[in-house]
Amino acid sequence: MSSTFGSGIFNMQSVPQAAVAAYQAGSQAAGDQDFSRAIRYYSDALAFDGTDAVFRARTHEYRGQCYWLLGDFDKAEADYVAALKTSDDLNQIARARVRLGELADFRGEYETAVSLYGQALEEGIQTSNLLVIGRARRGLGIIHRKQGDTDKAVTQLLQALATFREAGEAREQARVLTSLGRTRHARGEYQHALSNHDEALTILESLNDRWRIVQVLNDIGECHQALYDIETARTYHEKALELADQYEAHLIKPEILRNLGVDLVEQGDFNWGMAYLQEALESARSFNNREQEALSLYNLARAHLLIGNMVEAGEAVGALQIVAEALNADRFRALGLFVQGELFYQQGQQPEAVAALNAAALAAQTAVDRGVLWKLHATMSHVVREDAIASVHRMIAAEFIRQTAEPLKDARLKYGFVHAPPVMAVLQAAGIEPDNL
Repeated sequence: MSSTFGSGIFNMQSVPQAAVAAYQAGSQAAGDQDFSRAIRYYSDALAFDGTDAVFRARTHEYRGQCYWLLGDFDKAEADYVAALKTSDDLNQIARARVRLGELADFRGEYETAVSLYGQALEEGIQTSNLLVIGRARRGLGIIHRKQGDTDKAVTQLLQALATFREAGEAREQARVLTSLGRTRHARGEYQHALSNHDEALTILESLNDRWRIVQVLNDIGECHQALYDIETARTYHEKALELADQYEAHLIKPEILRNLGVDLVEQGDFNWGMAYLQEALESARSFNNREQEALSLYNLARAHLLIGNMVEAGEAVGALQIVAEALNADRFRALGLFVQGELFYQQGQQPEAVAALNAAALAAQTAVDRGVLWKLHATMSHVVREDAIASVHRMIAAEFIRQTAEPLKDARLKYGFVHAPPVMAVLQAAGIEPDNL
């Protein structure tokens, strides 16, 4: 009864007209991003007895997505499980399995997410369901990025993008472009990342997809932040926060708040910066968003180290390491070990600092972006006592900076990055003229 394309269209001829009307009203409300109202209409549709199994499964799926966007993950999971079990239609089963994969990913249950996406991909291929195939590949690409394998991530995401372009699914293309932008960011390929995000933003604005517009504005700001274009970054993040409040897009707020905190700390406004970072941490924990919890703790630890709050930095480092182990991802282990090494160094524990930073470098080899890698090696060049080894770390840091700067097409962005004081310090120590990059 489902279409093989899986676009959302399915046969409702045997469904009572009143149930169809409630379902369609729910779809309209969801399209308007009034998710609470959509939930009420979908619940009305589900209240009818004897409706078609695919209709009930699809209604559960869509109501679950509304719960998800409102941050009620237990109810979202219950609806996704119902969507999985209510119908024996393989297309619908595969759709629900992808949704459950997205939920597992959000909770930091990466292995579970990979299993769900992999099974959904097999089912999608079996039924020629392009929507499921594209969503499963996108999901696998996101997990590969989070686990540090950005080559596999790009491969999966490009395949997902090709699938959605074949299908003519604009919204799904924008979602993949956002994921590609984040993956390019993770590789330090900020020019490509900005291009992906700009293309996604154009599509989402044409669809008036307000929540995802907020997400992309945040991501564009984060690219500028990584390049030390802090004023521009802050403009994007302040706009994203304003719209998130206006649209009640609370699920996205932890990362926006975190980025605003980082912007303010970079500008020397430590009081407000720390306040935003603390709010980001509390917000991430309220949603059980382990990834954003880890990133908030990392940035909090670094901010405390900057102003000499050793006790608070130590608490943040310890909490980060607990979350990193729960996530079982080298990316977050590397971040935790990095700030632990910095903490040891500032406490005068040089051997412990070297050990932690070496462990961070080992975990970070494929798991973190160049923006972290050059900072890590720059720090190691100060911590190690052997001049020859320090020189090697300076050259590695300078090479990651070069790989970041050279692809930048925007002359203003490139100039601002290579002349940012932390970058200049590395280049000068390595005997490299910024204008030669």
